[in-house]
Amino acid sequence: MKEFFKTGRFRVLLVIGCLLFSFLLRSIYTGGLMPLLSSAGGMLMVPLSRMSAAAGTAIQNRFGPFLSAGEVHEENQALRAEIQRLEEQLIDYETVKMENEQFRELLEIKERNDHLIFEPATVVGRTPDDWFGSFTIDVGTYHGVSLRCPVITSDGLVGIVSEVGRGYSKVQTILDASVNVGGVDIHTLDTGIITGTIPLAQEGNCKLGFLPRESGATPGDTIVTSGTGGLLPRGLIIGEIQSVEMETSGLSLYAVVTPAADIRGARQVFVITDFGSKDDENTPAAAGEEG
Repeated sequence: MKEFFKTGRFRVLLVIGCLLFSFLLRSIYTGGLMPLLSSAGGMLMVPLSRMSAAAGTAIQNRFGPFLSAGEVHEENQALRAEIQRLEEQLIDYETVKMENEQFRELLEIKERNDHLIFEPATVVGRTPDDWFGSFTIDVGTYHGVSLRCPVITSDGLVGIVSEVGRGYSKVQTILDASVNVGGVDIHTLDTGIITGTIPLAQEGNCKLGFLPRESGATPGDTIVTSGTGGLLPRGLIIGEIQSVEMETSGLSLYAVVTPAADIRGARQVFVITDFGSKDDENTPAAAGEEG
């Protein structure tokens, strides 16, 4: 131990101790002890504050999503409820809009045909592999619909009811080869039979067949139902002649007719359940011609 007091290390420590003691005495004498301690504390707090801030940021980044998950879930639930409410309002709006459009069309048809009785219907299904665009509607015998009732839009004839149940009906369109509807050219008064073929149906057209060879029918003429047979009322618009051709037999003409109604795109239609002068469905004329 005595040897330590003789070493140079001891002398250095002694000098440092004296200096620190002298600084302490000076601070006490001048009243600067607190500033000195405050400065030393400040020097220590700066790195501690930085470390605390960095640790807080790391914790927030790592665990923040978990800590706020409850709030996020509540916000998502509120947003979902709002979206559902808006979707329901949109559906209600579209339904009212569709109903208003349907009633407007019905009013227009009634103004032109005050003797007709209609049943509004919605297209609820289409046959995808049907060349002729047949479809199903949501009215049937419960609504007064029967076989071979005409189906129209405000633009014109679409087809006839081919099958009927209590709450549904199937409709064959005038593009169908199995449908025969009496038609008349309102310009020349030439009559024929509206029917379909696969090639014409692919183009969205049908034909007015059995026109006399001397017919004066020309493109642009309007074709309406003739009313013969008593199953369809007279004067329903069918479409417009696009061209007039000779039948392969050479015995008569036929006219290619573009329907006035949007047959493949129709969503709302009207079934004519009665038209005042409707004849018995079993009359001889009804057997070969519908309207």
